[in-house]
Amino acid sequence: MLKMRPAPAIFVGLCLLLFAGGAHADDATTKANPPETDQTARQFEILFDGKTLDGWKGLDEFWSVVNGAIQGQTTADRPTNGNTFLIWQGGDVGDFEFRCKVRFEGNNSGVQYRSKLVDADTFALAGYQADLHPKQEYFGMMYGERTGRGIIATRGQRVIVGTDGKSKVIGKVGNDTELIGEEWNDLRIVAVGNRMIHQVNGITTLDLTDHHKDATTSGKLGLQLHAGPPMKVEFRGLLMRPLSGRDAESTLSEVLHQPAPATVSAGTSGSNTDQAEAPNTYKGSEWLLANPNPTWIWANESKPKQKVWLRHTFDVAGDVDAAWLYSTCDNSLKLSINGKPVGSSNEWAKPLQKNVTKYLQTGRNVVTAECGNQEGIAAFVFKMSIELKNGKQATIVSNGDWRLSEKQIADWQNASFDDSNWQSAIASKELGADPWNVPGRGGNAGSRSGDPLHAKNVMVPPGFEIDRVYSIPNDQGSWVSMAIDPQGRIYASDQGGQGLYRVTLKTTGPPIVEKVSTGALSDFSGAQGLVWAQDSLWFHRSGGNLYRLTDSDGDDRLDTAESYPGGTGGGEHGNHAVIVTEDGNALYLDGGNHAPMGDIAASRVPTWYEGLLLPRMWDSNGHARGLLAPGGWVTRVDPESKTQTLHSIGYRNQYDITLNRFGDLFTYDADMEWDMGTPWYRPTRICNVVSGSDFGWRSGSGKWPAYYEDSLPPVVDIGPGSPTGMISGAGTRFPTRYQDALFGLDWTFGTIYAIHLTPEGASYRGEAEPFAYGTPLPVTDAVVGLDGALYFAVGGRGTESALFRIRYVGNESTEAPTHVNPENVAARELRRSLESFHGVKAPTAIDQAWPHLASPDRFIRHAARIAVESQDVADWADRALSETQPQRAITSAVALARRGDASHAAPLIENLLRLRAEELSEGELLGLLRAYALIFMQLEKPSETQTQHVLAQLDPLMPSTLPNVNIELIRLFTFLQSPTVARNAIDLIRNRTAPEMPDWGTLASRNSSYGSAVNRMLENPPPSQEIMIAFMLRTLRNGWSLDLRREYFQFLNEAAKTSGGSSFPGYLTRIRDEALTGCSNEERTALNEITGENFDPAPDFEIAPIEGPGRKWDIASVLAAASQGKPDFERGRSLYFSGKCASCHRIAGLGGNIGPDLTSIPSKFDQKYVVEAIIDPSKVISDQYGSSTVLLADGSLLTGLVIKRDQGNLTVYPNLADAEPIEVDADDVEEVVPSSVSQMPLELLDGMNDGEVRDLLGYLMSGGNPSDRRYRK
Repeated sequence: MLKMRPAPAIFVGLCLLLFAGGAHADDATTKANPPETDQTARQFEILFDGKTLDGWKGLDEFWSVVNGAIQGQTTADRPTNGNTFLIWQGGDVGDFEFRCKVRFEGNNSGVQYRSKLVDADTFALAGYQADLHPKQEYFGMMYGERTGRGIIATRGQRVIVGTDGKSKVIGKVGNDTELIGEEWNDLRIVAVGNRMIHQVNGITTLDLTDHHKDATTSGKLGLQLHAGPPMKVEFRGLLMRPLSGRDAESTLSEVLHQPAPATVSAGTSGSNTDQAEAPNTYKGSEWLLANPNPTWIWANESKPKQKVWLRHTFDVAGDVDAAWLYSTCDNSLKLSINGKPVGSSNEWAKPLQKNVTKYLQTGRNVVTAECGNQEGIAAFVFKMSIELKNGKQATIVSNGDWRLSEKQIADWQNASFDDSNWQSAIASKELGADPWNVPGRGGNAGSRSGDPLHAKNVMVPPGFEIDRVYSIPNDQGSWVSMAIDPQGRIYASDQGGQGLYRVTLKTTGPPIVEKVSTGALSDFSGAQGLVWAQDSLWFHRSGGNLYRLTDSDGDDRLDTAESYPGGTGGGEHGNHAVIVTEDGNALYLDGGNHAPMGDIAASRVPTWYEGLLLPRMWDSNGHARGLLAPGGWVTRVDPESKTQTLHSIGYRNQYDITLNRFGDLFTYDADMEWDMGTPWYRPTRICNVVSGSDFGWRSGSGKWPAYYEDSLPPVVDIGPGSPTGMISGAGTRFPTRYQDALFGLDWTFGTIYAIHLTPEGASYRGEAEPFAYGTPLPVTDAVVGLDGALYFAVGGRGTESALFRIRYVGNESTEAPTHVNPENVAARELRRSLESFHGVKAPTAIDQAWPHLASPDRFIRHAARIAVESQDVADWADRALSETQPQRAITSAVALARRGDASHAAPLIENLLRLRAEELSEGELLGLLRAYALIFMQLEKPSETQTQHVLAQLDPLMPSTLPNVNIELIRLFTFLQSPTVARNAIDLIRNRTAPEMPDWGTLASRNSSYGSAVNRMLENPPPSQEIMIAFMLRTLRNGWSLDLRREYFQFLNEAAKTSGGSSFPGYLTRIRDEALTGCSNEERTALNEITGENFDPAPDFEIAPIEGPGRKWDIASVLAAASQGKPDFERGRSLYFSGKCASCHRIAGLGGNIGPDLTSIPSKFDQKYVVEAIIDPSKVISDQYGSSTVLLADGSLLTGLVIKRDQGNLTVYPNLADAEPIEVDADDVEEVVPSSVSQMPLELLDGMNDGEVRDLLGYLMSGGNPSDRRYRK
């Protein structure tokens, strides 16, 4: 048992949680909170519910609720003739404290208090007004509305008004910080007797003691809409509490002695020495995006583990007065100027930002950069601003003029080096564009007031308040992971190398922050998961292992580290969270899709696979190319044995995990924002991380739909974003519904979501409420404090970092949740009882689980199936093959397809064919279609007879009224090369309706950079459903007519005009290109007015014969020959024809179309794979391009590639070179039998010499592109 500290047990018929929650806010319970302080005991009345104007009255034409705020607005067409007010109907206010957030534009506004109604028709008030004015001297002042007193005191004054009505300024309050009306501002009013104090953003703007004969001590509260020019004012978070007695005295004393907040520099971001050398305030942030704007540059192609060397020469015409540079590289960079090292960075999100005056010289200069890529997309960016002593300026930016080499050459850092033989760098996107945005600067410019992370800019629900506890200085980095110990101290880690810290919170004054990473722990930084358990801090290092940090000598200082086995690597998609398990006996770890798992001692996940019936497209920008299942994972770690058990897989990049009060595990998984607009885009989502689950992330176009029977649906889809921390609301002193919620943090759009869970069967459905958000607010992690507050950090990727606190100060009940639904409890208990068989051989497992394979509850059905799959296949295969209940037959078929072998394929298909498909529910039908797909993928491809039987069973179902059923029918029919699917699918494309788009506009507004792509898509929505149809049809060779082809490509042209993420255009281009490869030469010529393709497959160059001498080639010798020197493009192209490759295959528009088009080889296959396919062509034969033998009615045989046409007619392309295709009428066909021998001839290379093999292979690997890097070596 991982004992930490006592916790209140939560019982639901039985105790579900045995561990304590002092370790991490992810833990589901916490220690009893300490006694309340005066501050936490204060309760405010919530004056505005964030949804309606209940409790307020005013002129309806001016007041409304918009985006959670009270909005008052006049226009030129709808002015107000005099000042009018929205008046609170809760009675008169006397001595009180009032708080709200407010912003205004166009004219001034104000909060009226202790006032009287002087005109009921116009809702006019007379009395005190906390003035909200664009002029700094009036912002927060006291104005006497309709009292004849006018301005009573201006901003910054401490004033006493005598009984004679004369004012005396006796002092100064606050400071001169600029207050911006158009931004959100925190307004606070404290009125006790005749003493009134106004504060804006924590700055006291007025201290008035009023002895005037007309002074009032009670009256109405109202919000002003001013007469005059059109204006708008917004109020939110309106709170008030009456003051009396000692409470009034202490509140007045507190506000009088509260120090003005320190001015926060805009340059506090960064975490390495190069950033610390000079602040980010050099010309502000704007200089980076001012013209000329740098572009991201790289080689022609990004490859894993790639290195490139870049250089650029320039002249400086005079003495340098000052010079500043900004540079970074995805992933690593070593930068020099004139041969002198300037700095380095191993994280693209942490750019070099440095004063480089001393590195420059009059005359010729050179900038050089040694750059490295880990995986995926790669790029380098650079900008330098130079100011000369003669007043002139110069700017140097990265662009296509830079020179690049893929090997290091001596003297390359000298300005005089001749780089004329180097290639030109390839320029892509400008700095500020997706996916990198502006590294180190976050996604938004933030506040004009120079402090974008001020708490005033953060919105929270009614009754909550937020304050910034600590602004993290440069030398402490940018915090991304936190945990809390039994004393309530927060441990926090920088994302990079700036260390691990312990934060001791204080009731008053700033916290005490101590560095933990000293001595033996000096290298400990970069944690993306922290939890306190078993008197230890568990530290899950990004790119590293799990460590247990302990205090060996009892001095209350961590000083010893013990390593636990695990995988390393993955960066921001690597190792992430660590939390205590629901039983308190172990730990859960998670890692993103680039994180290699450690050695797995056991697995609750029986198997995994790609599960793609049709060919995948890798991401068109290169992200995660070649990355295969399992994707992101969750494991359970035994602290004693140090062994791991695999618990769940199939995530993209889930950063954190948490438990709810019932002990169920959840995560917040990432989207692939470049996919937006594509049918395989999956928004960020909350998943119930149940035992044995596979949530179906696969790279590129391969993401599984949520309805797949071998996967599970999310609890709730949220939208675009970058998930970071996730915690349970248990232990907060929040209203009950929030204690039962989960909190998910989105870094990109600066939002903390409260996920309200509703039990549904054995799992849950969720509703996502934006709980706290700001612009910018790059939230990273959160913990629940012993005071019941929610503490969260912002930062990451070198951005400005801070620690915030959210407290509830409203008057709603904060009792702990106790409600349970017995039916849901029973369903969860059943699910858990089935999960006890996962990864375990048990004699009773099959009998107990089998009935539940027919459960309508997907989570129970899933738990039962994994329980069955965990047993020996021989013990249950016969039951699956003879099962007659439809859902159970489908579920067991999925199980057997996953765990069986080829011998099970035919009887499984036979059993599924007995089902009456037209009588199945939507879920059952989707399960049936997935079962067939898994059988064909995992066990054995269907015979021609089986294919015809499956088509006969399913063909009558299309078209369906159910969109998902249509998609899966088309997927299956395309795989089976149905002759009717093209016509039916094009009908669906033709009759499409306008796409329905999600309501993501408000979310997009929270990050102007990332949100711009979302807004473009919402304004110009893509037909994603029909794009999926087109994507699948691209591999279909049968059943096309020229008219259907025309409609297909016309649709792709129309879809290409719509908007999506960064990879959206590339995917559409490749769909088009791959579909063209399936067209005949005649079709491509006829379609050129639609496709724009200048198609002529005949060569216009001389074809030289093979010279030889040849030899017997094998894989090793071909690979060796290919590595000898630079290939010759023209000779390789000639050999492509003289070696008869062009007889069947097309490349770069040249050649035949019997076999697959080879143009896309560089983006699909590596060189070894291609060589293996040439040497042993029958090893793997594509379904689309394999040979078949056709038995004709007259007894004759035809052998070749068979293409099915309408009405069952066939076109046969014989195996013989230069043979003409043969048309066969359907009535003449007796049988078609697939051949196990490839149509491609053996010994294709044996007539060629070493140089010819090298040149031919180079031509193939270049995709027929003369500009390929292979020809630039």
